[in-house]
Amino acid sequence: MNFKTVLFDFDGTIADTNRLISESHFVVMEENFPGRFKKEEMAQFNGPSLEEIYGNLDHSRQDELVARYREVMLEKHDEMIGMFPGIKEVLENLKQEGLRLGVVSTKRSDVLKRGVSILGITDYFDTILGSGDFSQPKPDPESLFLAMDRLDADRETSVMVGDNHHDIVAGNNAGVTSVFVGWSEKTTAFIQPYQPTKIVKDPQELEEYILSGVRV
Repeated sequence: MNFKTVLFDFDGTIADTNRLISESHFVVMEENFPGRFKKEEMAQFNGPSLEEIYGNLDHSRQDELVARYREVMLEKHDEMIGMFPGIKEVLENLKQEGLRLGVVSTKRSDVLKRGVSILGITDYFDTILGSGDFSQPKPDPESLFLAMDRLDADRETSVMVGDNHHDIVAGNNAGVTSVFVGWSEKTTAFIQPYQPTKIVKDPQELEEYILSGVRV
């Protein structure tokens, strides 16, 4: 396959924000649902939209809980955000080969762009989409279709890369190649029922897979 467009999830795929997200959720959980969750259970909240997470916990207080999470997360954001080793090199190499790159995330758009900027990778992306840019978050394919429209991309030559089942299902629903990254908090055993097209163990394997049809 000669891929031309790659869409990336952000948290847990490009950005190493697992600890940031888990600690922020745990603060909110302890404040509002004391003793209900253990800290090691916070990984389950990395991926779904905030509205889904807190709406399921207490629909009547959804907006209040979402706002509190964002407040806590922003306090910790700049000092705790990092990037997985090897990702920047992958982005640079894909860009040099002429691929169009995008970010599609459930994170609020302004915070997403702030994170991309802090990591110094803004220039690699042709479009960056966060919540507020679309109405239905992943696993609904709406955000992927919007990104592909902005990039003038075809389904047959597009890839969705992510670390959670929301990314994989969204990619499958959009009719594009779906790639699960092995540096995720989620295991390959967890993701296999969602039928990703490809599972890669590290950024180098991701690059080799995407460019395999480009460098022939």
